[in-house]
Amino acid sequence: MIKLDGKEYKVEVTELGLDVEFMYKYAERTENFDLQYELGAVFFNQSLTFGVQNTENEDFTALFKLLSTKSSVDKGTGHNLEIWTPLGKMTFLMYPNKLSLNLKRIDFGRGTTYWSEFNVKFIAVKPMESW
Repeated sequence: MIKLDGKEYKVEVTELGLDVEFMYKYAERTENFDLQYELGAVFFNQSLTFGVQNTENEDFTALFKLLSTKSSVDKGTGHNLEIWTPLGKMTFLMYPNKLSLNLKRIDFGRGTTYWSEFNVKFIAVKPMESW
């Protein structure tokens, strides 16, 4: 389950990848090679894969359309994102950097259906707000 801009989408998250990026105010070595630094912020960039067996899932289609158009949250494509993971609930302001959609045709002998999934790579605009 995922919530974007306050709206919940009933789409299964099948894979979650986190890239934790540390931004330092400064980092430098002293004459005796000790590292002096101050951490500024920690950003959690995400890669999420959403899957659905029925491509007529309205939330799946709406989520893909929302992420591939201009945002109402900021002047770009940013979205307020909430996702529940084994690490807990994560809340971010993110923008999608890349969307990839795959459709697979499956014939069960009772008719044709499609398994669909898409992957989105999110870049954090601000550090994570809460755990």
